[in-house]
Amino acid sequence: MLPKMFLRTCPPLKTIVRTHLGYIPFEGRLGPQLNNMQKFILEHKKANLQPVTKVTYTFDPIKENYHSLRNFMFFWNTKKVKATNVKLLVKTEIVDDRRDPKITFDLNDGRQLEIRSGNLTELEIATIVNSYLLPLVKEEEATDTLSKGAAAAAGGKGGKKGRK
Repeated sequence: MLPKMFLRTCPPLKTIVRTHLGYIPFEGRLGPQLNNMQKFILEHKKANLQPVTKVTYTFDPIKENYHSLRNFMFFWNTKKVKATNVKLLVKTEIVDDRRDPKITFDLNDGRQLEIRSGNLTELEIATIVNSYLLPLVKEEEATDTLSKGAAAAAGGKGGKKGRK
């Protein structure tokens, strides 16, 4: 009887369960979720039109689905966004042939990006535009250019130092 007792396997009385699975990345209160307007503002702040030479907005004001394109056009023509590309040409075509609204971006490398924005919101248009254009942005090299006056003040020429 005694040898059978030691050879018999019995299930453990308590199962060990690991509740902590590793590093906890954040502890504390999470902020409120962003609404669509706040998400659009974040997309607007990321906007960069450096790889674009010309933007053409085409819409028919008689159709009901042109409002999001007009709002997008308003925000993408602000000073901050236009400052990313000073040579950008903006053309607005208002048509009356019941066409769906669309945006056409002519890129520097000769390609065209056409976005049909009939059933899209402003946030969706901004997200699509940024997802296509931001990878094409090239980093600008910082070159130091000094004017003649600044170079002279820095010690370029000896200049007069008085009579001897």
